Amino acid sequence: MSRRILWTISLLAASLTAHPSVSRATPAVRHDAAVRRQFLAAMDRVETGVPDAPDPPALVRYPLYDYLLAARLQRDVAAAPGPANDARVASFLDAHAHEPVTVALRRDWLLSLAARGRWRTFLPRAASAMDPRLVCDRLAGRIATGTDPVDLPAQAIARWLEPRAPPSECDPVFAWLRRRGFLTEDLRELRVRGTLDAGDPRLALRFARQLPAERAAPLRLWARLLETPQSALESIAGDPRRDAPAAAIAAGFDLLSRRDGRAAMSLLPRLLERPDLPAALRPRLRLSAALGAAYDRDADALAAFARVPAADIDPVAAEWRVRAALWNGDFAQALAGIDALPPAVAAEPRWQYWRARAVAVTAGAAAARPLYAKIAQRRDFYGYLAADRLRRPYRLHAHLTPVDRQILGRLAANPGLIRARELYFCGMVERATLEWRYALRDADPPTLVQAARLASGWGWYARSIIALKQADDWDDLRLRYPRPYRRAVATASRMARVPSDWLFAVMRQESLYQSDALSSADARGLMQLEPRTAAAIARHWHLRRPTQGQLMDPPVALEFGAAYLRDLLDRFDGQLALGLAAYNAGPAAVERWLPDHPMAADVWIENIPYRETRAYVQHIVEHIVAFAWTRGARPPRLAHLLREVQPAPSFAAHHPASPQPFHRGKTG
Repeated sequence: MSRRILWTISLLAASLTAHPSVSRATPAVRHDAAVRRQFLAAMDRVETGVPDAPDPPALVRYPLYDYLLAARLQRDVAAAPGPANDARVASFLDAHAHEPVTVALRRDWLLSLAARGRWRTFLPRAASAMDPRLVCDRLAGRIATGTDPVDLPAQAIARWLEPRAPPSECDPVFAWLRRRGFLTEDLRELRVRGTLDAGDPRLALRFARQLPAERAAPLRLWARLLETPQSALESIAGDPRRDAPAAAIAAGFDLLSRRDGRAAMSLLPRLLERPDLPAALRPRLRLSAALGAAYDRDADALAAFARVPAADIDPVAAEWRVRAALWNGDFAQALAGIDALPPAVAAEPRWQYWRARAVAVTAGAAAARPLYAKIAQRRDFYGYLAADRLRRPYRLHAHLTPVDRQILGRLAANPGLIRARELYFCGMVERATLEWRYALRDADPPTLVQAARLASGWGWYARSIIALKQADDWDDLRLRYPRPYRRAVATASRMARVPSDWLFAVMRQESLYQSDALSSADARGLMQLEPRTAAAIARHWHLRRPTQGQLMDPPVALEFGAAYLRDLLDRFDGQLALGLAAYNAGPAAVERWLPDHPMAADVWIENIPYRETRAYVQHIVEHIVAFAWTRGARPPRLAHLLREVQPAPSFAAHHPASPQPFHRGKTG
């Protein structure tokens, strides 16, 4: 059994000790570890091509035995496709209709049927398939059999127009469209434009090869505007005779404004001089330049917003106009900007807090006090900031959800949840999640709350927290803020001199306690470190370089994550807001965001240009407060956690270069 699975099983004992009410309230459905090992060994034989061994009676009775049967059928269909195995698969699927155990088998079998041209069997069973490959196979089957021919061309064209690289299963369908003459030049151009609108210039250029050169030229320019916007826009600005679609100019300029607001502001006057520039595009470009200046915290941002007609200021721009005023210390302008926000936006806690801050500066503390009091009751970032301004205690509104033994007993005996539990303990988390969702697809909020308690008792904290969110139940902080991996956290905390609550908070935000979490950027484990970042940490801390698999090991992940956070805190003179922002967006980005004068931390955080990073810092600070409460300590004040942000152009010179993680944020 793998080290990760053994770690998960060890957590079960610890979690049941930590949640005695769960273990007492739920009837135990126990499955011996030996049977689990038999199941995993049998699954391993299927995956490695080793002949099956006889199944012991205990394995046949095991709740996951059907998963073993399904895996064997998948193997047999791949190795020996034919009527005999088709009949066995069809029988299994009919016996387990709509159950999660059929998902992978059904997909692979349908793909096999399509590859063999067994359309009469394939089409009835693939009617609702959503996999892009099966969608095209379904169209191919309809073409081959003449099924529903009336709307077939329209559906095939709709699939052809989708702005994504098509799977090979689509090739016969697209060849049929070409033979029938459906793919006109107008449609080909529409396909390229749609792909450009979706922001994929490389795929658009590939599609543009099917167009005549003169028709493809403006579309190729559009793609260039998305790939290298500054040089392409300078070329357009320098040659008024050069034809460029208005949508292409807008897309390229938006991209440049997000990447380099100063460059966009510099280029804007020359673009506006183009006599052929559509009138509707001019305010769009002005607005984009103003937003870019605000993202760059440029002192000219407010003046740039003033040049945009009020009717063209959308809600996102209206919020950034307020942020620009805050950054420049113009609280009167910030207050005016908040007054101009749409009512639903202005009512958000964020803008209620900033209204109070602006009123305090412009009209005095007494005038702001009732505004702060209105949101100081909240258990969130802005509520805590408001409570600090009033010097009031934080209101965490925490209460334990009562144990409903009847619901818990019913859930613990639910076959789908029993399978979900066993799949989770076997390390098959994706399949466990499918079983969980299917079992609770119609659950009401009280049932979801008890299911959250059940999952927490298993040590499946991510699923527990998600269930509480689905139930709209936010107040059981002990369920929402568990403290697993305590020994590993304590060891990492001592080594890196980072408080344990901070590590728990980062771990919760990064991975939701999932030790096998893997992002699209190859960030791994509890602390979501990329292998290259971990390698740099190992060199700096004189640690053994971890393998990619070891980054999924909780003690290793926590050790390296704590070391990285310590490096970032040291790099930014111990300033928590900067260190957390750097953990998410990279230290180079944070250095670009430093002010040129001391600035209140709340203003600095509000002006983080990446929406994800801004929320990341705020959520982790909220988590730190909650984790302190769960261990019975007095929650730390944000006024103490978030020191005034100092300008420090020499940070990089005084501290070793920190590894650069993949940037996960977006402006906005």
